[in-house]
Amino acid sequence: MESQQSFVSWFRNSSPYIHAHRNKTFVISFGGEAVLDADFEHHVHDFALLSSLGIRLVLVHGIRPQIDQRLAKLNTPALFHQHLRITDDLALQCVKEAAGLVRVEIEARLSMGLSNSPMAGCGLKVASGNFVTAKPIGVIEGIDYCHTGEVRRIDSGAIHAQLDQNNVVLKVGAIN
Repeated sequence: MESQQSFVSWFRNSSPYIHAHRNKTFVISFGGEAVLDADFEHHVHDFALLSSLGIRLVLVHGIRPQIDQRLAKLNTPALFHQHLRITDDLALQCVKEAAGLVRVEIEARLSMGLSNSPMAGCGLKVASGNFVTAKPIGVIEGIDYCHTGEVRRIDSGAIHAQLDQNNVVLKVGAIN
């Protein structure tokens, strides 16, 4: 009985926050290391919980360790200058492979129903796409960054359209 009263008290105390954040958009950014971590499943549960409370989610994930793993398998060093990846043709191929693999992994975890959790069967809808347009950064201080770019434009209208359909928006973030 005491634990029930404690739960009711906790729920009453949290309800103003639930009300205040319903229909708000949260942008959550995490590195590719998080996806590799054994605890990533707990983050997926947290994303599902936030979504079930009416919070609109934009998940922005990195892929740096996944790119580096692919380059290492090819016995090719990851090249950086001033903390920016120099993305030559081979590195670009590794970027594409890593981005696709991580996107599919996250989508699968979000949509599989979150077994063994209170959110089992919720099956979040996930949308990803070309919401961000980039432009090459070119040559800086004599260093050609090849395919490395920076954000030119974010199609916020397309992102909001997906959020309006109760989709979780998934986007790869900085890849360096």
